[in-house]
Amino acid sequence: MRTHSFMVSGFGAATALALAVSAHAGSIDLGGGWRASWDASLDGYVQIISNGVVGDAVFIQKSAEFTQGPDQFGFFPAIPITFTQIEANAVHNIVIQDEIITNSTGHDWTDFHFDLIDAGDAWFDPVATANSGGAPPIGWTIDPFTQAAFSPDLMRLDVWGGVVPNGTQWYPGDGLTNGDLWIAVTPHAQAPFAVFTLKETPTPEPTTLLALAIGGLLLRRRR
Repeated sequence: MRTHSFMVSGFGAATALALAVSAHAGSIDLGGGWRASWDASLDGYVQIISNGVVGDAVFIQKSAEFTQGPDQFGFFPAIPITFTQIEANAVHNIVIQDEIITNSTGHDWTDFHFDLIDAGDAWFDPVATANSGGAPPIGWTIDPFTQAAFSPDLMRLDVWGGVVPNGTQWYPGDGLTNGDLWIAVTPHAQAPFAVFTLKETPTPEPTTLLALAIGGLLLRRRR
């Protein structure tokens, strides 16, 4: 699928994101009739670059740094990005080529989750993702994870079977031959336009979950 020329040949996501001009002000117009935005509290931790529109899709790269550890129930705070249609003739696909995901949470991760939250206007496209040129199991490279699956309603992508240690970065889709994650959208012909949110959430390793569970149990006993 990478027939476009927006990426610098030989450069992966880490280099491209470091060199390209991007937005840190909470939003960026992606082109193709779409805008991405995030909460001001995430400024400095989220970065998105548009690689431009090809056909009926806008291609992007993004980075996110997770800095907060899990709560007493083992849940990390998610990082949500909202995609808003801003033109009537918007493209029907938003495609994530590369990501840089930084683990600064103080805990190793053994799972990662991508959720779409919308009013029925957006869903993951497994066929386009599988045909985008990346490695199995889904066609968008997820190394060091080895397993991934879309939910039956195509609103969730779960990734597991590996570890992202604390203090390291994970590069899903990094490189020109590692595939793309396709999100299909049904734009609205007129206002109110389509809006959906991509929410990303890691899962801590089992030993961390066990420690949190024991800690919670002890706390309840003391009460």
